[in-house]
Amino acid sequence: MDTLLPFIVAGLVTGSVLGLAGTGLVLTYKTSGLFNIGHGAIAAAAAYIFYWLHVELAMNWWLAMLLSVLVFGPLSGLVLSAVSLKLSNQRPAFKVVATVGIVLLVQGLSTVKFGFNPLRPEPFLPGATTITRIAGVNVTYAQLTIIVISLVIVAALFYFFRFSRVGLAMRAVVNDPDLVALHGTSPQAVQRLSWGIGASLAALSGVLIAPTAGIEAVAMTFLFVQAFGAAALGGFSNIPLTYVGALVIGVASSLFTKFAIDIPSLQGMSTALPFIVLIVALMVTPKRHLDTPARAEQAPKIPYHGPPSTRLIGGAVVLIFLLLGPQIFSSNLTFLTVGLTQAIVLLSLGLVVRTGGMVSLCQAVFAAIGAVTFAQISAHWGLPWLVGVLLSALVVVPVAALLALPAIRLQGLFLALATLGFGLSAEAWLYQKSWFFGTTGTGLPMPRPGDAGDEAWYYIVLAFFVVTALVMVLIHQSRLGRVLRGLSEATLAVRTLGLNTNLLRLIVFCIAGYIAGIGGTLYGSTIHYAVLGDSNYAAYYSLVLVATLALMPFREPWYAVVGVVSAMIPAYWHSETATPWLSVLFGVGAIMIATRGGADTLPQRARDFIETHFRRRKEAPNVAVADDPWQIPSAATGLEIRDLTIKYGGRTALDKAVLTAPVGQITGLIGPNGAGKTTLFNAASGLLTPTTGQVMLHGQDVTGLGAAARGRRGLGRTFQLMQLADSLTVAQNVALGVESGMAGSSLRGQLIATRKERRATREAAEYAMELCGIADLRDVNAGELSTGQRRLVELARCLSGPFDVLLLDEPSSGLDPVETEKFGETLTQIVETRGCGILLVEHDMALVLRICAQIHVLDFGKMLFHGTPSEVRNSPVVQAAYLGSETDAEIEIADDLIEEMVR
Repeated sequence: MDTLLPFIVAGLVTGSVLGLAGTGLVLTYKTSGLFNIGHGAIAAAAAYIFYWLHVELAMNWWLAMLLSVLVFGPLSGLVLSAVSLKLSNQRPAFKVVATVGIVLLVQGLSTVKFGFNPLRPEPFLPGATTITRIAGVNVTYAQLTIIVISLVIVAALFYFFRFSRVGLAMRAVVNDPDLVALHGTSPQAVQRLSWGIGASLAALSGVLIAPTAGIEAVAMTFLFVQAFGAAALGGFSNIPLTYVGALVIGVASSLFTKFAIDIPSLQGMSTALPFIVLIVALMVTPKRHLDTPARAEQAPKIPYHGPPSTRLIGGAVVLIFLLLGPQIFSSNLTFLTVGLTQAIVLLSLGLVVRTGGMVSLCQAVFAAIGAVTFAQISAHWGLPWLVGVLLSALVVVPVAALLALPAIRLQGLFLALATLGFGLSAEAWLYQKSWFFGTTGTGLPMPRPGDAGDEAWYYIVLAFFVVTALVMVLIHQSRLGRVLRGLSEATLAVRTLGLNTNLLRLIVFCIAGYIAGIGGTLYGSTIHYAVLGDSNYAAYYSLVLVATLALMPFREPWYAVVGVVSAMIPAYWHSETATPWLSVLFGVGAIMIATRGGADTLPQRARDFIETHFRRRKEAPNVAVADDPWQIPSAATGLEIRDLTIKYGGRTALDKAVLTAPVGQITGLIGPNGAGKTTLFNAASGLLTPTTGQVMLHGQDVTGLGAAARGRRGLGRTFQLMQLADSLTVAQNVALGVESGMAGSSLRGQLIATRKERRATREAAEYAMELCGIADLRDVNAGELSTGQRRLVELARCLSGPFDVLLLDEPSSGLDPVETEKFGETLTQIVETRGCGILLVEHDMALVLRICAQIHVLDFGKMLFHGTPSEVRNSPVVQAAYLGSETDAEIEIADDLIEEMVR
């Protein structure tokens, strides 16, 4: 035990510093909803400022620390607060990109100023060399000071957060800033304060750990990623648990350093352990603790997608230019070749991030695994070169499939953290193994076919790039591409329409991993070796790739072509600071683009010119649409809700609700705001698991089935917050109603559509668009539609599929009176034509009373009344619920929300 105590003490000191950082991270996340992946970059920046003031300018340590922590910290917090405010209504992918931009910005500026070599200031705290013995272990007073400082700060924050009025406001502001504002507190001021405190804690952590860990931007940033694991152990909300988690991680990592001396297989585990803890914590934490409050998200900018003729011309021009590459860039051909290999990796990342809407931060590790596998295969198996490349990339597929497990469970930020944790743990532990990059220090040889020279090799890489680009185009024009965009931009919709989204995520991660493995192999053969420490295989490079992808305009595969051009910049910018300045530009660009919701592509004048001169007018397809392509099964009886109870967050949202919605009629569901109508819809469609009760569909119990399975059994729905894929056309959105079910849980069905399926899809989509009166909009992007048109597209999407019960959640919201009346006529016609059943949630009482055969009234989660429109109109109970207590209901809901947030 005596031999372990020194490592335990060292781990407690490191854990105390990480605990401070983790506390600041949780504080800012709880109050802004933005998890700052660049939190460690703030710590690194403060450490650099301290070094400059204390070492280079010879300032007293306490004054340098004061300026670094209490001046730089709050100022950086103000900047981050402004950034978080602009990101508040952006999609999770943009939030991740912005925080990655912070990392690149700090890393680039610090390298420009202080160079590439790590800095290590002398210990500066009083008592740094004064030793006392505690339990037989030598401990310096400086170490004790760090532990005491961290304990005092965390305890003070816990008390402040728990009992002060401002602390309560901080806890409430992330859930409902408008509610906080109603109580006389500025949510912006609360968030600025929390960001100031959080950034100051990060700054203090960076200064305190600098003498021990040294100062290097990337290393220190990833050192503080260990605090992410502590935050995960604290459920991203509990400050004391976060601090304790940091202590546990610090001690465990330090002990692994001790054990690795005697057990070589554990080498690197001390560094990898915090990231493994992060992944495991994310996978076991209940999903309800990882869900951020729902907010209206700003629709991202849609990259311009020109007519086929312009794309063909553009592709021919680019190909000719690349074919002339050896003549144009003869002295810098290697740079161009490297650019092509990285463009292949960028295409793989774009499939996941841009098309699928999932943020993966480990693509460089996939590339490294592919390269190392190829080197080992080439050295020991003697396979033909091409076979070796294609086979080595297959090894990446099971690894990517393993990473798809977090993608199935986690979304947005938490998926980004899980993949970042995997990349960092792989670099810390896997990369260090002798069988990975070898033991010579020069890396593993990466052969070329027939000892190809640079020019011949360039054309081989170009061929791979062209094939990969064509494959990407085919994917995006196939069913896989359409349902993947649906997954990205209308996740709930495609789930309820019958698509197995888990299988789709698995497929996409495997395809992306395979392509990244090929790109990594081609890069290694370009430089002849796969080397440990190569920046293009480092976990950090995955962040660069994500930022680069965010900066690139246009759609697939054009963003990769622009990426090739950007790879040529270092060939003509010969300064030793060129690379860090590029990181600065990429970082600033990533932040700006993320806060704006995407990159602009072409000026409107250029678009108008292209559309006028190159877009051919499309005529309506010659598809018969006279008859409904789907027949209602004779056994279809409709939807029945039996004693359904939903409880969450300490509240009962539904209390033994009973409801029937038979086929052949429109059934209404009405009630005041907060009554539980959407909750009932979510439970009926499989998006919520009921506490008790049953959901019956056509006489069968479907309570245990997921949303996709219910969709494939005939239950379709629309959403109060519309779920459309804005980058797809109206026809493609409507087709998702039938394609989602056809893809279903079939591997073949998700990858390709048969000719028969394609015809059936076209017919069903045309029928639905004609029925809803939007056939003339078939080629318009959904993002360009009015609210009323978008509502009709959602309805048509349901009608295109074989759904016999439709759940329509406030479908007339945003329509004017004329549009509403026409919409009601459309719903009546749909029921008469198809014979389906509709359950309608609607606040327009005139519409409900006019078109519904039966109406259920819901109030505070309980069924209040059930009857015909006439009976509902004349019911005193219903009148009281709507006219006498709506204000009281809203007040009670607000009070419950405040109480829940404080609790």
